[in-house]
Amino acid sequence: MLWPPLPFIATIVLLLAFLVVWLVSTRMDVAHAPVALMVTRIGFPANLRLADPDSAISMLELRDEIVIPFPRATLLIEFPLTHPARISIAAALPQGFTRGELVRTICEEYAHVYAAEEGTAPEEVTEHHGVRRERARSDGAYGIWGHSLEDLVLSSARWVKQSNGDVKVELHVVAKPITAPAAPPELTS
Repeated sequence: MLWPPLPFIATIVLLLAFLVVWLVSTRMDVAHAPVALMVTRIGFPANLRLADPDSAISMLELRDEIVIPFPRATLLIEFPLTHPARISIAAALPQGFTRGELVRTICEEYAHVYAAEEGTAPEEVTEHHGVRRERARSDGAYGIWGHSLEDLVLSSARWVKQSNGDVKVELHVVAKPITAPAAPPELTS
């Protein structure tokens, strides 16, 4: 009998199996759905007021550091708006947004939102609550309520690249009204 030895046949069968697996795997589409990147938080110094971009930028350390490594993003402005604003922003550098450029852009976009509100709403009404003054809700495009631009302080931002490729920037803005210094107590004799 001239049958080939069993190890030779096993090797041929194994090679054919590998060839079939290789052919099938090279013809299959194994692309995965895109996954969102990890959320990244950007902290800012205390009392970084949105009404004064030059002063805000002067407070920054590492203002030339790239903090969002993408050239385009959508800025979401929610506070103190009844109707949030979604604004497309573009970086000056193809590498992305620097810390200073991001702060300037945020300040400018807040100023545009407040200007647009003034243009679409009747006269601003201010309510007095003891020592505190609050802006009443306006009937403009964004429905700004509670605070003037001078009251707003940017404490942080966070960005995420979503699975569809869009980069979204969300802000953490708080209200810290500027208070007049207290008058010195009167001396009585």
